[in-house]
Amino acid sequence: MKATWIFDLDNTLHNTSKELFPIINRKMNTYIQNLLAIDELKANAIRLNYWIKYGSTLKGLIKNYKVNPIDFLEKTHAIESFKELVFPAKNITRILATLPGEKILYTNAPKNYALAIIKHCNIENYFSHLHFIESSRFNGKPSEESMKSFLAKYRVKKASFVDDEKANLKTAKKFGIRTIWISKSQKKPLYVDRKIINLQEILRISIL
Repeated sequence: MKATWIFDLDNTLHNTSKELFPIINRKMNTYIQNLLAIDELKANAIRLNYWIKYGSTLKGLIKNYKVNPIDFLEKTHAIESFKELVFPAKNITRILATLPGEKILYTNAPKNYALAIIKHCNIENYFSHLHFIESSRFNGKPSEESMKSFLAKYRVKKASFVDDEKANLKTAKKFGIRTIWISKSQKKPLYVDRKIINLQEILRISIL
């Protein structure tokens, strides 16, 4: 059986923390401010609370305020240019080309945003499937329902899942997926099978 690799996008295949995420976070704060007529401080607190509680700010807004997800994503992820905002993982094309097996992208990011980043990183040809938040009917990671649906859709029986978010890996482990955490943390939770500091280290991990 050939290996299957499932990859997250943001902060896994590229770095968002330097420039991109702060812009999106501000756009989300503005959206929440306009929605609830509150100041930025309160909006920021809600954004963070929903992200921690539900796995995404969008999911919290849908649950509590019935927000239109398409409207939210269009307004918060509208980026004119990724040129100075997206920093692909070092040697990313060589890594994906060298890594044997099928590769599937599983991201909570919206389609247009994700496709723009993938194109900017020049990695669109390495994935057999691209799974966006729309593909999850806006119920993304770390939802067990989302993971179950994802695995069934692409008929994944055995795979390695690479993500920077522990909660997403914790869910994947419940379905028997090998978990690989990209992190500089000194600690490794029991549900994480392997911890790597950067994407390049994945080539040293043995294939299933």
